[in-house]
Amino acid sequence: MITFILLTLVLLVALITVIAYYSKKISDLNKKVNEAQVIAQQQAQQMAQQYFNAWIQQSMQQAEQQIRESIRREYEAKLEEWKQQSEKSIRKDAVTRSVNTLLGRISEEFAPLFLTEKYQVNPKDFRHLGTPVDFVAFKGLSDDADPEIIFIEIKSGKSSALSEREKKVREAIRKSKVRYELVNLNDIVGEIQSKVADEMRRPEG
Repeated sequence: MITFILLTLVLLVALITVIAYYSKKISDLNKKVNEAQVIAQQQAQQMAQQYFNAWIQQSMQQAEQQIRESIRREYEAKLEEWKQQSEKSIRKDAVTRSVNTLLGRISEEFAPLFLTEKYQVNPKDFRHLGTPVDFVAFKGLSDDADPEIIFIEIKSGKSSALSEREKKVREAIRKSKVRYELVNLNDIVGEIQSKVADEMRRPEG
């Protein structure tokens, strides 16, 4: 009887030991499973975040490209419209400038006809210089009268301002710094020949 009880106790202890051992194994296994699940969830979250970030970046790039393309098309259309409008304006302005320039030149060329009445000068007595003054009028020269020399500068624009060169000419005339010189060309040529001959006769060194 005692032997049976001892055997039963031994079996009971062995059974409890086995149950405790496998319980620990199961607990460890559950712990590893839980850890694996946590790691898997973390990895899944990381991958999901990576995929989401990549999708966001791709979507933003596509949206940015679409916006740029839309802006480019819009501004190209505006630029083309501006070109067409500006081209008309530029052509009109160029025609206006050309006409004004042409009229200015015509006015300067035909100025003697306009000034004849104003200064009572015979048209034959006008001489066109162009620079530094436009015209010199020899009033009375063709009419056998006491001649008067008039320097005339023509301005076709709105401004009548003189250039520095033109101002210098005007001041010289106002200060009577004007003279008449008679030059004999043969005398000038003779002087040059004499100077050359003197240079040729001069000894070297």
